[in-house]
Amino acid sequence: VGADLGRASVIVGAGRGFAHVEDLDLARDLASAVHGEIACSRPLAENEKWLPKNLYLGVSGRMVSPKVYFAIGISGQMQHMIGVHNADVIVAINKDQNAPVFSQADFGLVGDLHEALPALVEKLS
Repeated sequence: VGADLGRASVIVGAGRGFAHVEDLDLARDLASAVHGEIACSRPLAENEKWLPKNLYLGVSGRMVSPKVYFAIGISGQMQHMIGVHNADVIVAINKDQNAPVFSQADFGLVGDLHEALPALVEKLS
């Protein structure tokens, strides 16, 4: 999984729902299964420094237009979603059923990423 977000047809975005840096392996596994790239919300790049700043999406980050954007553990704040609004399809996974991301997603799953991502990767592999 590289970092050519501008040309990626599938992007897996990781947000604050990832509590530990090790959890990002779940996002990487999904990105690998869908032949996509990994990206993140601003807090994971700037505050936590878990991923490089060139991988964060949003108003002050990258603007992308993938065919599919997976918003995993991303609340859906406007500043982030502006960076992905040109995606053909947005798939959201968040444990908060009231997360704003669901109002912008084409498909949504309310659930814990620790359970949802391994199951999704298994189905896609």
